[in-house]
Amino acid sequence: MKIKGLLLGMLAYAAMVACTNEDIVKNNVNQPEKVKGNLSLVISSTSNSSRAADNEESGVTDPGIEGESTVTDAVIILNRLDENGNLTKEEFGGYLTKAQLNETTASGETIYNPFFTLANSGWYKVLVVLNPTESIEAIANSQQSTDKSKYEQIAESSYTTTGDITIAAAGQFMMVNKKEIKVDVLSNNYEEPTIEEVEVERVVSKINYVVAKPNNLYPLTVQTTDYAIAETTSGYYIYPDNKAVRLTGLHKAKNLDNDNSDVWIHEGTDGTDRRAFIKTEKTYGQTGEHIFTLLEPFPKFEYYTTSTDGKLDWTVKLDKYALVNLSNSVYTARHLTDASWENFRTLGLLGVDNMAYMVDPNSKNKNNVTDYDQVFGSYFYNALKNVNADKVDEASDDSQVYFQDLPTANTDINDNEQVGHRLAYCLENIVKKEKQVPALVTGIIFRGQIGDETGEPVGTIYKCNNKFYTSIDAVKADNGADASYDTYENGHCYYYSSEICHNKGDQYMDKAIMRNNIYVLKVTGFENIGGATITIDPSGEESDNNFYLQLNAKIIPWIVRFNNIEF
Repeated sequence: MKIKGLLLGMLAYAAMVACTNEDIVKNNVNQPEKVKGNLSLVISSTSNSSRAADNEESGVTDPGIEGESTVTDAVIILNRLDENGNLTKEEFGGYLTKAQLNETTASGETIYNPFFTLANSGWYKVLVVLNPTESIEAIANSQQSTDKSKYEQIAESSYTTTGDITIAAAGQFMMVNKKEIKVDVLSNNYEEPTIEEVEVERVVSKINYVVAKPNNLYPLTVQTTDYAIAETTSGYYIYPDNKAVRLTGLHKAKNLDNDNSDVWIHEGTDGTDRRAFIKTEKTYGQTGEHIFTLLEPFPKFEYYTTSTDGKLDWTVKLDKYALVNLSNSVYTARHLTDASWENFRTLGLLGVDNMAYMVDPNSKNKNNVTDYDQVFGSYFYNALKNVNADKVDEASDDSQVYFQDLPTANTDINDNEQVGHRLAYCLENIVKKEKQVPALVTGIIFRGQIGDETGEPVGTIYKCNNKFYTSIDAVKADNGADASYDTYENGHCYYYSSEICHNKGDQYMDKAIMRNNIYVLKVTGFENIGGATITIDPSGEESDNNFYLQLNAKIIPWIVRFNNIEF
């Protein structure tokens, strides 16, 4: 996230608790003796770090696109701490409108200078929320007394959606400080306030796609068997009224209903009026061609064929994608826990004070799931089971079409070329390491169109015993009449990955989605044709070794995580 140089001079605004009008002097430089504390907050994005990649940093940052860094309003809460360092009901700050932010520019950077005066010096906790939701605004503006401070209410609040993420709307990206901020306000000098820097980050995440091959077209070689009809002839059939018709394209076959005796199959003009004939010794006139008699009923048959094993150069064009298990809720402020999932805290960094995981509002419940086949509608707005049943081009769940068109070129992209096209904004999704299975983690499905070496679609194809065929007759000729096979309707195949990794191989935050990160997906290649249908084992046990993605990750703040995908 990039919000550079956002300056909020913080000195007495509005909402206060346990203070009288005599305790606060607003903008009164003529009465400095009444001013006990002055504070300025310098609010900025996460800095570009050169540290080795870990769960917090990648060493790579991205400023994002227009609208992802705009600030329209804010809620800032200062909660005074008692002598034991505990939150009190003595709070200052509140909701700040666009006008109150007093926007200016300096050296090309946007600066905001609202001005406040604090009644008292001492230690304060600071909570900054930029572009807050209406519910957060309501808490900040409330005059009602509650058991919890406004600081606690806002920090512990959460946001829920059914798919339209309003806190990721252009110009409305909600941002919150990432670390716990404690500041000792000492200055009573109006012109030289205590200064504290606050890092803020976007609450949402982003999944992007970079086109690796022109038009998403990937070459690959498949094992196949090429079949040809062994013998084809022509002849005559004489109707009962003695009308004779010449038949071409009579294919020799075995009559499986009559001890493999010879039968000749005429496919007709379009393959729908197929008939069977018996060859006689009689010939028709001076043609020398044999006369054939009609065989009814139509028998089970098997063509006499010649076969050649070989390989074909085909292609797969990725044309659609569906994201799986996008979380429906997120905490306003960071929530973290240790490896035991027994000790929790609000705000802070991973790896500090034994904090191992980020936490989303559903993390605890997801960790307790044992039946991976259930629908996780309470956790996600596109649960794995729903997408598994999708018809790709049809609405199959509450009028939801999960598959969208995949970008085909790195032009007109909404981010820079390095981070590619945005597929979706999303919310944090975290579970403990042993629960990072397809049913619970965020994943992606790609649809591919199988084509010849030029990319021209090959139509419906079939797979049997790891070989591909262009007809069912070829399947049965090579594998027997009762062979089972997979049908690739219209030449479509599917690839899936549950490995959209935050920090690949990490003992905690491996397959996870974390706020203020961009997860960039890039398909580097395939080993084979994907699955014929969308069938994903929610427990993570792959039934088809070809039906997977491998993702590698880096990070950008936005912190970007690059994921190279290989099928």
